[in-house]
Amino acid sequence: MSKNSIRYLPIFTPLFLYGILALLSTLFSDYPSFGFKGISGQFESIFVILGYCLLVYYAYLFVETEEDIRFLLKYFLIGILIMVLLGILQATGNDFFGTTIGKKLYLPASYWNRLDIFTSTFGPKRVYLTLFNPNYVGVYVSLILPFITGLLLTEKKLKTILLYLAIILGLIVCFIGAESKAGFISLFIALIVTIIFYRKYIFRNVKITLLIIGIFATIIIGFKPTISSTFNKLVSNINIILNQKTDFSLTDIKTEDVLTITYKGNDLVIDLNKSNENIDITMKDVSGRDIESIIDTNTLISTITDERFSGITVTPVVYDSMLCVQVNIDGRNWIFSNQLTDGTFYYLNYFARFDKINKAESSLFTGYENFASGRGYIWSRTIPLLKKNIILGSGADTFTTQFPHQDYVYRTNMGYDTQIMTKPHSLYLQIGVQSGVISLIAFLIFFITYFISSIRIYINGRFDNYFKRVGVAIFIGVVAYMVSGISNDSTITVAPVAWALIGIGIACNYKVKEQISNETNNN
Repeated sequence: MSKNSIRYLPIFTPLFLYGILALLSTLFSDYPSFGFKGISGQFESIFVILGYCLLVYYAYLFVETEEDIRFLLKYFLIGILIMVLLGILQATGNDFFGTTIGKKLYLPASYWNRLDIFTSTFGPKRVYLTLFNPNYVGVYVSLILPFITGLLLTEKKLKTILLYLAIILGLIVCFIGAESKAGFISLFIALIVTIIFYRKYIFRNVKITLLIIGIFATIIIGFKPTISSTFNKLVSNINIILNQKTDFSLTDIKTEDVLTITYKGNDLVIDLNKSNENIDITMKDVSGRDIESIIDTNTLISTITDERFSGITVTPVVYDSMLCVQVNIDGRNWIFSNQLTDGTFYYLNYFARFDKINKAESSLFTGYENFASGRGYIWSRTIPLLKKNIILGSGADTFTTQFPHQDYVYRTNMGYDTQIMTKPHSLYLQIGVQSGVISLIAFLIFFITYFISSIRIYINGRFDNYFKRVGVAIFIGVVAYMVSGISNDSTITVAPVAWALIGIGIACNYKVKEQISNETNNN
């Protein structure tokens, strides 16, 4: 078969459907410019997403012989070695991108005369490779480490074995230096899958068994603080789910004709009136009774003495020549004003803009917002968005336009009041919102089909040719990558590598099936 031949497999149908729906979602988006240009921090425009789909198919078409795979892996390994070298330099406090030459690679020439003002925001000896953020190092390692380990387990050449070992140790150093927990669970799942599929190699070969034990002993020793921290977080998350629901004192603020603050289950109603030079702030409970307070005549601070709202203070303030009321709740100042055009209350947010507070709809993780380092909150407010994006999503890189940013109370409770949510911290929710639920289903069908095919081919544990050796190694790496996608978004820094490997993996599966079919026909 020539390189120009077009081979099409049914597995590509859901992949292309995913791409088409992503494109349509962007074309019909309310914010198409985001989808066509990408947004800061994400940069996954529709062209990038379509590029992923084409990359899978092109990688599949490219592979016809074992030499094609060797050719690709040669340069792939070179890329990994470069990343490992950068990681080791960063882990030892010698960040290449902190040098004059390194800075000139990514800064415009107009800034070269003041390079000293550009320093890493991650601190010394923190590994981030070229991946924009140390958290993505965990995603990258969760993809590459199982893949290289799989290749190592079936390798016979000493020179190549030493190369794989060097890469594995380098990746471990990068993982430790990144201080990222993103790939820990993924690597644990990958370890289990590796033992299942490579059982005949691991348990029949003492040297390989000792090698595996040595690798993971190194990981455990090197990661002891991280493992301890991760274990404690895991226990904490389990406790949150079982018996430690998130309990906030402040649960709601309504910015209507009057200001209604729900604190410890009680409603505090505040109104602000101005008549000539007189300022009148009234505080009542939900039944209309006045709330007792003590006023400091010098500062005009009213301290509530009612035990239901004890500790809350209310003060008239002026912002940009506008009369406001400042409410201090548990040490945090909230500023409101009803002096805008419609006479209702507005909240002065972190970005110095008056806005309405709207409590967001939540689902699944309601009451468990602290789960997974605050992801419970983001997920609980993102899941309800799916029902508005079933057929078509909001468009590529438009998540920030969909997230309920006016959910100021819980955003503040969770420490997100100074942030703009640009991602849901989940690959699957990211696709579901931006490309649509149907697109997400197509995406999942594509991967499930690939997984089922791989399991059927490689579960017997016999890897007697290069297609099988590479195919099963890629499969395990992709499994780990998809697990990491539960709590991490797709990122342009890592995703192209994953999609290219998936394309090669599909090609390997195709070739192995072809070989099995030929053997069956010959017999």
